[in-house]
Amino acid sequence: MPSEVRYALVRKLLENNGWQHERTTGSHHIFTGEGRPQFSIPVHKGKVKPFYVKQVERAIEAVRKQQEEGDKA
Repeated sequence: MPSEVRYALVRKLLENNGWQHERTTGSHHIFTGEGRPQFSIPVHKGKVKPFYVKQVERAIEAVRKQQEEGDKA
């Protein structure tokens, strides 16, 4: 399993794909975006667990596919 990823990289990945950092509650950073699932990303010592990174990557891919299908219609 890959090691933890820097939060700055995860945040940039989300923001470059249409999510906005809405708020931080404790160690959880909340991201939202229109037509996108909400993410609550726990951050400890500036790192994010691989499980959450995979969730983000899957969501980005799903949004891209949805947009491509919308463009074809």
